[in-house]
Amino acid sequence: MAVFKLSFLSQETATPSHELKFDADAGEIARVLDLRNGVFLDHAYYRLDQNDLTLLASALGLALPKTGEEAVLRRPHALDTVPYLVHTGYELPLMLEGRKPFAHFSDDPESPWLEEARLLFAPHVDAGALVLDRFEVARMCPTTTGGEKEQRVLYLTYALPGDEWRFDLFRQRCHRLFHDWRPWTAEDEREEGLLLGYTEEQCDWWLANRFRRIAAET
Repeated sequence: MAVFKLSFLSQETATPSHELKFDADAGEIARVLDLRNGVFLDHAYYRLDQNDLTLLASALGLALPKTGEEAVLRRPHALDTVPYLVHTGYELPLMLEGRKPFAHFSDDPESPWLEEARLLFAPHVDAGALVLDRFEVARMCPTTTGGEKEQRVLYLTYALPGDEWRFDLFRQRCHRLFHDWRPWTAEDEREEGLLLGYTEEQCDWWLANRFRRIAAET
């Protein structure tokens, strides 16, 4: 038996509106949902539609909320043990509630995932509830064949009205680290945490309990 989390996704924010934790046999879930290889990795997740949810509920005897929403099925991971709400995956609703002042997303400029994030935030930018800053960085990088290839990264950054000062600070950090790379330090981690809206106490906990462990694993 293993522990699983089922997160039902809000159509407005694409973030969990309801969550359910339960014990089940991983092989049974894989059989019911016809998952490839029948293997659940600790950091893997599966997007389930209403048909998948009906099959899962019937096979495991689960009482699911009648939301009509899609859901994500995954194993619990280390972030679930943090004693405060980690913003990852909850950026939009937290900003709309005024509980988070700043968020950023980055990827290749052609990334479909990045475009999905932009479209999700766009109505709230148009309504004036959020402010968007968009910028791109690029550099030539050596390849394994001895040549060079352009590396480009597009950033979408969002702030609450009145918190636009965070844009300039974030841009400066990105340009500095992108063009003059150096190892990421605890001071960098704290500065970014405060920029994203975490408290000093939350940054203290993260540096003492998670940052050192992550650094040791890399």
